[in-house]
Amino acid sequence: MKLAGKSALVTGAASGIGLSITERLADEGASVVLNDVDENKLNNVFANHCGTYKNLYIYACDITDKTAVQKMSDYLLGKLGKIDILVNNAGITRDSFLHKMADDDFDSVIKVNLYGTYNCSRVFIQHMRNNNSGRIINISSVVGMSGNMGQTNYAASKAAIIGFTKALALESAAKNITVNAIAPGFITTTMTDMIPEKVKNKIMEKIPMAKFGRPDDIANMVCFLASEEAGYITGQVISINGGYLT
Repeated sequence: MKLAGKSALVTGAASGIGLSITERLADEGASVVLNDVDENKLNNVFANHCGTYKNLYIYACDITDKTAVQKMSDYLLGKLGKIDILVNNAGITRDSFLHKMADDDFDSVIKVNLYGTYNCSRVFIQHMRNNNSGRIINISSVVGMSGNMGQTNYAASKAAIIGFTKALALESAAKNITVNAIAPGFITTTMTDMIPEKVKNKIMEKIPMAKFGRPDDIANMVCFLASEEAGYITGQVISINGGYLT
């Protein structure tokens, strides 16, 4: 029970990597708040998990809306008293070659992936500074390190998260707050399920381990970075990609 007595917020937690992170943190004793924009999905997740975990809470809001995020912060701090661990996981894709990309598709990806990370970090960082303690874990992507055809918007947002992580880590270290990023490679989720089989096969040829990762691979690293064992690790980008990018 590495995280007993800790409270965590995971954004984009209604499915995929976010849900796996939630389960892993709860397994280690943390009280976990699941955030997602889709309230119905959150309610379904809670109904399916409340019998297993007694330490889960849900809060639906759009993290691109600063006012909504502030309300979420006020509510959660009032209910739980603190948020020790913030996992900025929420993200979307709107893939297209740049010369065909609609402005809205670029803007929406930047807003959710980057502005969402900023909005949530901004409202909780002062609370963590006041407590002289905290963990912020941002989910970037191997695409933010390598680029990827058809994903200029997504790659830009995930690369920006890396810079954001490093800068915030420097600002926060003196307050015993660690800020790190995880850059997943190709993980089996609904997002990668949409990749055409022919494209998947080409990607697989570039992965030395010859397989996609599992959401648990990311969740295990989040759990470690959230624990006291990782107290001297900050400003780092840990890529979990099966050797796709070294």
